[in-house]
Amino acid sequence: MSKQHAYVEHRPKSTDEHAATEHQVVIVDGKEVKKTNTQKDAADWAINEGYSVHVARERHLQDRDKPAHWRKYD
Repeated sequence: MSKQHAYVEHRPKSTDEHAATEHQVVIVDGKEVKKTNTQKDAADWAINEGYSVHVARERHLQDRDKPAHWRKYD
């Protein structure tokens, strides 16, 4: 069985690449399942839950339908 994918995104969402990040969220099946203070905490939580984790290459690019916007978090 393959792992389910989880995406770590910053909040609030913004198209401004200089916008401040207030927190990070883990997205699974289009739903926010976890909120953390840092990207590392979010990604580590998702890995511990058994997800294959992806983080945005650039904060303002968060289109989950475009694979080039994401990199695998190891």
